[in-house]
Amino acid sequence: MLHGKPLSHLILILFTTMISANIVGEMLRFILIAIVGPDTIVELALLRYVEYSIGPHMFNLIILSFSFDLSLKFNLITMLGLFVGWYYFRHSY
Repeated sequence: MLHGKPLSHLILILFTTMISANIVGEMLRFILIAIVGPDTIVELALLRYVEYSIGPHMFNLIILSFSFDLSLKFNLITMLGLFVGWYYFRHSY
């Protein structure tokens, strides 16, 4: 499956393309809302997302305290980004 390529490269490529696709999807959402208006068929089909959230986790270090929350929004554009990342990994270098 990996053909001698490190697993860390696959994880990094998939994470990067997923985040990039999320950014593109949100920009596309803003453009569609500005041009056409909210709740269009294209927005509902392409940009409706499922949110996955981890947290919030609190780290108390007596002097400082940190709060950590991770939330990912998966939609069709994100899945397209994952496919592009997988294709890039398979057919590059």
